[in-house]
Amino acid sequence: MGVADFNHTKRMDHQKRETIMKLSYDPNAIAPDLKSALSILSEEYPLVSEPSETAIRVVFHPTDQAGALEVKVGDGTAHVHYSDLAQACRGVGWLLGLEDGDEKEIHEQAGFGTMGLMLDCSRNAVMTVGRVKKWLRRMALSGYNILMLYTEDTYQLPDEPLFGYLRGAYTLDEIRGIDDYAAALGIELIPCVQALGHLEQILKWRGTYAEVRDTSSVLLVDKAETYALIGKMLRFWSQAVRSRRIHIGMDETHDLGRGRYMDLFGYKRGFDIFNGHLSKVVQLCMDQGLHPMIWSDMYFRMGSKTGGYYDTESRIPDEVAAAIPREAQLVYWDYYHTTEEFYEEWIKRHRNMGFEPVMASGIWTWGRFVYSHAFTSQTALPCVRACLKEGLKEIIFTMWKDDGGGVDFDSALTGVLYAAEAAYNGGQVSEDLWASRFKGVCKADLTAQLRIPELDPCTRYEDGEVKSRMLLWDDPLFGMVRKSLLARKETENFDPAAYYEKRTDDLSPLIGQDEGEAGDLEFAHQLAHTVALKARMYDRLIEAYGEKDRESLCSVADEAIPEVASELKKLWQQHRRVWMAQNKPFGFEVQCIRYGGLILRLEEVGLRIREYLSGEVEQIEELEEPLENLAESFNQYKSVATASCIL
Repeated sequence: MGVADFNHTKRMDHQKRETIMKLSYDPNAIAPDLKSALSILSEEYPLVSEPSETAIRVVFHPTDQAGALEVKVGDGTAHVHYSDLAQACRGVGWLLGLEDGDEKEIHEQAGFGTMGLMLDCSRNAVMTVGRVKKWLRRMALSGYNILMLYTEDTYQLPDEPLFGYLRGAYTLDEIRGIDDYAAALGIELIPCVQALGHLEQILKWRGTYAEVRDTSSVLLVDKAETYALIGKMLRFWSQAVRSRRIHIGMDETHDLGRGRYMDLFGYKRGFDIFNGHLSKVVQLCMDQGLHPMIWSDMYFRMGSKTGGYYDTESRIPDEVAAAIPREAQLVYWDYYHTTEEFYEEWIKRHRNMGFEPVMASGIWTWGRFVYSHAFTSQTALPCVRACLKEGLKEIIFTMWKDDGGGVDFDSALTGVLYAAEAAYNGGQVSEDLWASRFKGVCKADLTAQLRIPELDPCTRYEDGEVKSRMLLWDDPLFGMVRKSLLARKETENFDPAAYYEKRTDDLSPLIGQDEGEAGDLEFAHQLAHTVALKARMYDRLIEAYGEKDRESLCSVADEAIPEVASELKKLWQQHRRVWMAQNKPFGFEVQCIRYGGLILRLEEVGLRIREYLSGEVEQIEELEEPLENLAESFNQYKSVATASCIL
């Protein structure tokens, strides 16, 4: 369901945050694990352990039916029939969102034995311990029982001072504190690291890590120093968490064996290098009592002539599949397909290799400033349905932060609860239940929150999208994103200025009503406003220059550009506020560099206009460049801030 399908006639009293239901329970009449979880949840939510005339009395009833949840409310009492702690907490989450006097009941069946989130803590934005705990409370109330913190280098390894240096790396005590908190809520904290690729953040320190470097991001296989380093990683996590499971990554190692490895050992088939390395790392895991899982994509990529993960022509030789260590689980990640049939086919391909896969879908947070509900609903829903049909028992929803981690993660809480609704209700999402639970868990109005994803409009996943973030970073003279929109059939008539002016108007009435319990409406509003002004300025610049309208050009230089720069600085201030509320300060310097660079580029536009108007130059060369067919889908800052490589 996209935002356009949601019932926008619902309204809330925007003069205050959503009021949630007060609940009481008898701590002497419940299991110790539930008592512990409710005690933690009461730190934030109105849960009291003594009778109260203003609260619904909650009575808990354990059952033997795996995954079952039944909640009945009537005469001021709620009866929660649950099979495990995740279901009990999910029942509480629903009760918190009830209205006074409601007499209702729900019947749910967990579609998966384990259902989790993976939060990216490696793309500059490392979530604070306090924020992780806040998310754990929301996860528990939504019925999740797994959390993975994706940490490439953002944990402090003993005797490795440059591992996570100036990156906000978690200490051993911080991870243990998170693990204790998660365990008390019935959530298993599973390490999610990298033991082969995606390690450019440490391999850039050539003076320290030259001996373990194959390429710029891939470790050097078959070197003793490499396995000594991986052993340190595994020991850290073995000591840090209760779980004996660990995700060791190994995805997207496209240039494995093609750098220093080839110089030292010559050419070897990628399959053989990969399996050999995996076997060694699996043994290291077993030495620590750990059970590993890996992303499965490289097997399919190496079996494809095009290197594609989802290439239907990909063929994995039988002897390769047979050589994969059976102690490792395969994680099938797919955030892109919109039909159940494709997911079913790829699940079967994993099974044909002799593995029961863990599914990894996506809640779309990467390469953007705000969550995309359109992409999430169009991909995660068919994924969940296919997994249920195929009988998979484990699913995680990944939340990446590619290209700098600037996303307002809390804006994706709508997606977190949406995915849980689908998983607990046979792949279906009831708008009323989703909205009610969102109110109880996030203390916010779902209708208002679904205004935020409208900043990145998308009708169909296959058509791509317009990203507010890319329009913001688009160079104000080159305008490559604007040109690409004109070149694409789906967006050739898209008017960014008009669109974001409308989004600004839509968000304006909501400002001041949000208290930070979900997506930040004030940040979203300022983003829409700034993008609208910048787009309007660019349109005026192009039109005035094309018509040699000196008066309008002067107005752009003296009025429009200073206004955009002023609003851009306000956006930076809002962005900083959101970042510091959610993340450690490390990594925000990248956002500062980007904002500062754009402000100076705006100043440069003004200078170029004045040079042209004064006759110092005969033309503005940057604007003389012809409109090329830039039919690109821009996803990274470096591709829109300049046409040059940033060196």
